[in-house]
Order: sequence, then C-alpha cells, then structure tokens
Amino acid sequence: MNEETEQLLPELERIVVERQDWLFRFAYIRIGVREDAEDVVQEVLLNVFRRLREKMHVESLEQYVIRSISNACHDYFRRKPLKVVPIDEARHVPVNEADQHIHEEYVRINQLLDALPEEQAEIVRLKCYDELTFKQIAELQDISEATAKSRYRYAIMHIQQMLKKKGN
Repeated sequence: MNEETEQLLPELERIVVERQDWLFRFAYIRIGVREDAEDVVQEVLLNVFRRLREKMHVESLEQYVIRSISNACHDYFRRKPLKVVPIDEARHVPVNEADQHIHEEYVRINQLLDALPEEQAEIVRLKCYDELTFKQIAELQDISEATAKSRYRYAIMHIQQMLKKKGN
C-alpha cells in the first residue's frame, strides 16, 4: 500500500461512519426500493475500497463516492427492467412501517420532479434533498456552477407554477 492509499482508507472509513445514512437516502430517492438502494451503496463502497487498495488516485474521495453512487443508480435502471407503477397507484405499493415516511416523501417529490426536464430534476434533488452546494453539484454533473444555478432556478419556477395550478 502506498502513502496516498494509507491516507485515503481512514477517509473512506470516516465517510462510511458519518455519511452512510445520507448515502443510502441519496440512492433511495433515485431508486425508490430500500433493499436495492442499500445494495447499490454497499456495492459502491466495496468497489471504492478495492480500487483504493489498487492505488487509485482521486482528488476528493467523498465526491468520488457520491458520483459513483449516482452512476450506479443510473446503471440500476439500465440493468433492471423498469416496472412502471402509475403515480396514483404508488401509494398502494406495500411498504413496511419503517419505510412509510420516506416512501410517501419519495412519491410526493417525484410527482413534481417527474414533470421537469431530467437535468433540472436532478439539480433539485442534489440541492434540496442531498443538501449539496452549487459548486459540488457542478463538479458531480460536470457542468459550470452558473449552469447548475440556472437549472435550479428554472426548476423552482416550474415547480411553483405547478403548485399554483394545483391550488386553483
């Protein structure tokens, strides 16, 4: 093991201890199935650990982990045939009591976000739900910070318009 790897392993351990719940929530909001989200996070963390042992070089390990989970969530839908449940029926999908609150939140948020362009919806998830800064979002999405901010602004405007229409 080289010196850089020896420094990154404790950082990975810190990320797992301090951010595991956040990472799970990050995956769950994108996937919507508790067990699959847990599997995605576990798989990514194991892969990162293996790559660190192979002397992988990264600028920011935490950003690398988050981006890896985001990519794994996208891959999840490519690998697994998508079972579409109409949003009106989503509240009838069986969910255990421990997951009821997060499932209801998932349904409400996705009703609004599904009506947005995907680029805008993902920015809102990253900013509001995952509490990332625009700088972090820009790095994760490989876009400029100004682009991240404008997509967020347009998304919020669209959401406000949708909520006004529902209120009338």
